[in-house]
Amino acid sequence: MNSSLQSLLTLMEFIRDISCQEDAWKMVPEATVLMAFMSIVRCHRSPNEQNKLDALFTFKMEVAERFPEFSDMGQKDAHEFLTSFLEHIERLNPVMTELSNKTEKVYKCPVQVHLSFKMQNTRTCRRCGHSSRTEEMFNNLSLNLVPQESVQDMLENYLLETDTQQYSFKTLPRVLILHVKRFCYTLSMTLKKLHNKVNISRELLVSSTQANGWYSLVSFISHLGCNANSGHYVSAGVQREAVEDDVTDSWAMYDDNYVTNVAGTSVCSQVPDQANGSPPPAPPAPQR
Repeated sequence: MNSSLQSLLTLMEFIRDISCQEDAWKMVPEATVLMAFMSIVRCHRSPNEQNKLDALFTFKMEVAERFPEFSDMGQKDAHEFLTSFLEHIERLNPVMTELSNKTEKVYKCPVQVHLSFKMQNTRTCRRCGHSSRTEEMFNNLSLNLVPQESVQDMLENYLLETDTQQYSFKTLPRVLILHVKRFCYTLSMTLKKLHNKVNISRELLVSSTQANGWYSLVSFISHLGCNANSGHYVSAGVQREAVEDDVTDSWAMYDDNYVTNVAGTSVCSQVPDQANGSPPPAPPAPQR
């Protein structure tokens, strides 16, 4: 939960769009998770540790009420947690839109504005050559881990045309969330972690049917551990104080309550090595 929240907090425009509509969230009983999230945003830089603990505990309880799979204190998948939270915000769209119509205010779903994108799936019949197209909305994309390849390569592999179908971006989001699948099922249907190194670059080129887009890396989450049943999640992200249009090298590494200032160039090489099964370094002193 911590690693997912820290990554979301690097998305300043996304956070601002939630914050500026906070008065509307307060009027919707189903939006208590969003209100708890905003409490975390407000105390993120506070030196008061108890306030932070209270905000995190409240958020955890609100999430558990909406998603029972996160009610205990066992290890959970960070991608599943992040996806559940974003989908919850999207499910509030109808009630928020209805409320805005009554109050004559315009509501814009933060997930749809910043994270959602449309994928086009083209299927071709091998016998007659007839093609059909369907479109579907996503807020993140899961990629197969390919040994010795970069995230750019994995994305391009995902978009490659096969004998019967091809996926392509119909639209591009402001923020693109990519999930590299480090886990797979064996023939005996047990979960196995893939230890191949993932090459992460600071820039990513994404093509759509309408235009091309360059993305700059602002955050990533890594799973540390030797197997799929145990381990630890850490995240790294651009410092929130950085100027938005400046390609900065000022990053922070978040390891629970341990926060370390690092350079983006070094963090891109260090964390993927740790995530492939190498032991993590000893934690630094907590940053207050």
